[in-house]
Amino acid sequence: MTIAGLAIPSAHKAALLWVAATALFVAGCGEQRLSDAELTFSTRAIAVDPSRALIALPPGSPPAISVTQRSYDNAISQTISLATRGRTPGENTIQVAFFTAADLPDSAGVEGNLLKLPGIDDFSVAQDMEERLPGVAMAPSAVFVQNRYGPFGYAFGRGAGGEACLYAWQRIADGDSVFRPKSGAVSVRLRICDPKATEAALLRLAYDYSLNASLRRSGWGPIGDAPAPAPELGKAGAPIYPLPQVSDPEPAAPRRVVRPRPARASQTEADRAHDSQPIPDRPLEGYPTVPPPPAP
Repeated sequence: MTIAGLAIPSAHKAALLWVAATALFVAGCGEQRLSDAELTFSTRAIAVDPSRALIALPPGSPPAISVTQRSYDNAISQTISLATRGRTPGENTIQVAFFTAADLPDSAGVEGNLLKLPGIDDFSVAQDMEERLPGVAMAPSAVFVQNRYGPFGYAFGRGAGGEACLYAWQRIADGDSVFRPKSGAVSVRLRICDPKATEAALLRLAYDYSLNASLRRSGWGPIGDAPAPAPELGKAGAPIYPLPQVSDPEPAAPRRVVRPRPARASQTEADRAHDSQPIPDRPLEGYPTVPPPPAP
């Protein structure tokens, strides 16, 4: 073997071939090594710590088990999974989304990585309840209710085994129109079933939840400013009385049970004959004679 007119012994020839083969092998191994940057996912949803949930429930509520978050061009949404017990199909969740002040799409679903603002009409709410509470007869409430963020709606029903189920929905927006909010919007959907809870206990979750985050964007403020305190607050001569508390009614006194007296047995012929016998006017034989009392 000659390189540039130089003759190379056979031993050196074998060494050069071994070095070339080793270099090719190392190069091939390097091409097979993968990095995290090369991995792509089919979904943009990521898991975040429950402490980063956009919604915080009041003390005593079911704990958050996991939080799945997804980012859009116009919103950030989360599915907060809560502890679930009972036999009703589905899991307890909170669906929440923070929308920017950009124009919101009208088409259903997601197009161009844009999230549609969920509807609050009867048809849209009925579809959501059927999806999250399949087979459960839910009755929407006609009572006006509101929490610190404004009015909300809810429906109540009985799931498997008669356990209490509640579905609540709310749209928070502060702008010229709730359908085209110029300051952004927040959409909240709460689904929860509990075999040991009452309607009032589940409704407390919708009353007392709080937003745990905000968007640092110019003009974003769907909640609006907090209302100013009453003008008479703190002034002398303007007493403020607490709301009257309705005390529990006193328990009714136990009713006295009047038991019927046993019927008196009818008088027999022997009793009537004994009663009709005249009183004797002389002492009876065999009985001691009792002397009369002394004269006064």
